[in-house]
Amino acid sequence: MSQEIWTLKAGNDSVSIAKIGATVLDWQVEDLFEEPAEDPTPLDEPRELEKRTVRVIDGYRDPAEARELDGFRSAVLAPWSNRIRGGKYTFQGQEYDFQGKTIGGPLALHGLVTDQPFELIESGEDFLRAKVQVPKLDAYPFEVEVEITYRLSSDPHRLSLDLVARNNGEGDAPITLGWHPYLVCQGGNVENTRVTVPAQIRVQTDKDLIPLPGINGFSSQTYPVTLVNRNDIDWGLTSLVEDEGVATAVVDHADGSQTAVSIIGARQGLGLATLHVYTGQDLAYRRGLSVAVEPLLAMTDAFNRSECEDLITVPAGGIQELHAALEHRSPRQLA
Repeated sequence: MSQEIWTLKAGNDSVSIAKIGATVLDWQVEDLFEEPAEDPTPLDEPRELEKRTVRVIDGYRDPAEARELDGFRSAVLAPWSNRIRGGKYTFQGQEYDFQGKTIGGPLALHGLVTDQPFELIESGEDFLRAKVQVPKLDAYPFEVEVEITYRLSSDPHRLSLDLVARNNGEGDAPITLGWHPYLVCQGGNVENTRVTVPAQIRVQTDKDLIPLPGINGFSSQTYPVTLVNRNDIDWGLTSLVEDEGVATAVVDHADGSQTAVSIIGARQGLGLATLHVYTGQDLAYRRGLSVAVEPLLAMTDAFNRSECEDLITVPAGGIQELHAALEHRSPRQLA
């Protein structure tokens, strides 16, 4: 990964973004914490607050990690997210086969832009816009440009992503989008971190994590889906329940803080807007110390799913959009 890094600041919060893949490497926020008394009593005087910097996103820590792309940490997923069955798909009657030639391997994992340099279009202290042309392959011969905007705020601690893919070709193109942030398990690990997802359906998969055919690919779940005391999750959760157009997963940390992951204004339905939770059990580095909560426009293998056909089909001149945000709250803010 290129050493070129863009930095955003808001108050005492900061985020670092690599030019390659427009990948978030680090998001740090500053909060006030009160050190607890060893033996607290009701008569204790309020304790002095101290400023503390908290790392929210567990991104790549050095260029060597970044080059490996292990875990696709904070990857921007375009023009599709997650896996494609056998690395093949059929679109409008024509079959396309990646033949293992993408950076995502035999299952064409996570699209075509994770290793591409983005071009900076516009930036300020707390925001930037960048763009990239999706590489054209025999298996993806479509003219698609992706533009990303990151915005940072410190009150509240919020990092937002707006992703827009434009079909600049003369015919329809298959496009779906996603984001793959890993959230540091504050004060603990994945097993004592609770993730609550406003979903009604779990996507059922085979050994390759490809959804099962047809209706067998879905199972009803108790709403909301709550995941805790687990270190073996790699689940897509769909049929999300929104509040005023926003579906939000909440990550409750062992230290009492909380991180929210929102997908905003996405089209809802079976297999459409999905929040994918991965406990990082296969990571090469810092295994079990962060959890991925991925906002996605569609389920895994969307290019081969009839449920997603209308969503992924973008006409000439049309766009596909993903709007997502992370928000971190300290124990003091939640008290």
